[in-house]
Amino acid sequence: MVKNLILSEAEFDEFKQYCHEKGFDLSYFVPEILGSKEEIEHYQFSRPKVIKLRKCRFTFRGIPYDVAEWQHERWGSSLAQIQDEFFKKWDTKSEGW
Repeated sequence: MVKNLILSEAEFDEFKQYCHEKGFDLSYFVPEILGSKEEIEHYQFSRPKVIKLRKCRFTFRGIPYDVAEWQHERWGSSLAQIQDEFFKKWDTKSEGW
């Protein structure tokens, strides 16, 4: 089972662009959720979301994002692979190539 993907604002912006390059529009969001990082990561949705995480004063604020309804089936089967590819690319980029 795939769990929610928690990303910082910088990671989220890069991931959203990477998804766009892969043919997915990650611009649909639902109301934000508040809590600890762990609570937000394990928050139950009908399917996993990509969550842009922001640190608040005493807690975290997460904005859950998803793809368009017509992309859900393909997104569900592609998310794990896109996530793996992105983090390999992100790690390489972070090391300064």
